[in-house]
Amino acid sequence: MGGSKQTPSRGLTRKRKMKEKSEQVPKNIKVIRTKMEDKNLHQEEQAKEKNSKKRAREPTEAHRLKHKKERGESSKRIKVMTNKEEERSHNSRAEHEKKEKSRKRKADPAEEEASGSGVKKPCVPAKKPNPHKIKNYEFHMELGNGTFGKVMLASLANCREQVAIKVMQKKDQQAYVNMILAEARTLRTSEGCPFLCRGYAAFQTKLHAFLVMERVRGGNLQDLIDMEGQLTRDSIIFYSAEVIVGLQYLHSRGIVHRDLKPPNILLSAEGHVKIADFGTVAEGIFPGMKAYGLFGTYYFMAPEILSRTGYDAGVDWWAFAVMLYKMATRRYPFSQNSIQKLIHSVMYEQPLFPVNFSSDFRELLQELLEKNPNKRLGTTGDIRQHQFYRSVDWTALENMKISPPAKPRAVSTSLQ
Repeated sequence: MGGSKQTPSRGLTRKRKMKEKSEQVPKNIKVIRTKMEDKNLHQEEQAKEKNSKKRAREPTEAHRLKHKKERGESSKRIKVMTNKEEERSHNSRAEHEKKEKSRKRKADPAEEEASGSGVKKPCVPAKKPNPHKIKNYEFHMELGNGTFGKVMLASLANCREQVAIKVMQKKDQQAYVNMILAEARTLRTSEGCPFLCRGYAAFQTKLHAFLVMERVRGGNLQDLIDMEGQLTRDSIIFYSAEVIVGLQYLHSRGIVHRDLKPPNILLSAEGHVKIADFGTVAEGIFPGMKAYGLFGTYYFMAPEILSRTGYDAGVDWWAFAVMLYKMATRRYPFSQNSIQKLIHSVMYEQPLFPVNFSSDFRELLQELLEKNPNKRLGTTGDIRQHQFYRSVDWTALENMKISPPAKPRAVSTSLQ
C-alpha cells in the first residue's frame, strides 16, 4: 500500500475541476475586459485624434475667416479706388471734350464771324491730312489757266481752309523742269515778304507737278482797273508802293519776275498787294549778271528782252512803269496795232503822256521807261525817294499799317 500510487478519489477530482473552473472564469472575464478596454482606448484615441484634427483646423478656419475679412476690406478699397478712378476718368473726359469743343469753336470761321470778332481763322482738324498728297485735296473750281497749266481752288479734306493749286503737266525738257523748280523755290522764299504770294507745298505724280499756294480772295489789279476805270492818284501810290516793296525783296535775293502785269498782282481780302505767278522767274541775277530768253507778255517787255541782248532786274521796272500807265489810263504807253508795231514802238519810240498827268507822275514814268537799262530808275537810284512817293511812310507800309484805299469784292468761292 505504501509503494503504490494513490489514485485520487472521485470527490477530490470534482473539487479540483471546480477549482480550476473557478480559476478559469476570472481569466475569461479579464480577457473580455481587456478587449473592451482596448476598444474604449481605441475610441478614446479616435476621439483625441478627431479633436486634434479639429483643433488643427481651427487656426486654418480662423485664418480663412481673417483672409475673407481682409479680402472683403480689400474689395471695398478696390471698389472705392475704382469709383475714384472712374470719377477722375469721367472728369478727365469731360474736361477734354470741353477743351475740344472750345478749340473747334475757335477754329470755326463761321462762328468767329458770327461772334462779331471779325477775325476768321482756318479750320485746323485734330489730325490734318498730309498736304503733300494730291488725294487728300478736294477740288472745287478753276481759278485760271495759262501757258504752263491751270490754277484750281481746293481744300484739304475735312478742312475749310482754301488753297490755290497750280497744276502743271510734266514734260521731259530739262528747261521746263528747271522753271517748275524755280517757281517752287521762289514761293518758299516769298514767306519773308507780306506782298508776295506764299507757297505751302510742292509735290508731283508721274504725270503732273503741283504747287500749293495761299488763296488770295480779292481778285487782281486788272479786275480793279476794269471795275474802277482810271484809278485815283492815292490808289496808284498805295498799290504801286506795295509792289515796289515786293519787287525789291525779290531783287535783293537775285530773283527777276519777268512777267509783272496787273493780272499777276493779286489783292487780299483786305486790299493789300500780293505779287503772284513766279512761273517765269530768273534766279541768281545779282548786279553784273545777265539773264536771257524771251519771257513775259509783249506789252510789258523791256527793249533789252526784245533785242535778246541779255538783261537784269531792270526789266521788272520797265514792266512796273507800263503797269502804272495802265492804272492811270487803262491803256498801254506804246502802239497796240500789231505785235510788230508794238516791238518797233518799244525799241525806238517815246511814249505819249496825257496832259492831265501830274509833273511828278510823268517824271516817274519817264525815268522808269528809260530804254537804256543802266540809266533806268529802279536799277539806279532809290525809287522810294522819288517825289511821287513823298507821302509814303515806308516803314508803316512794310508793316502793313497803312489801310488800303478800298476793300475789294471777294471772289465767291463758298463751299457747297
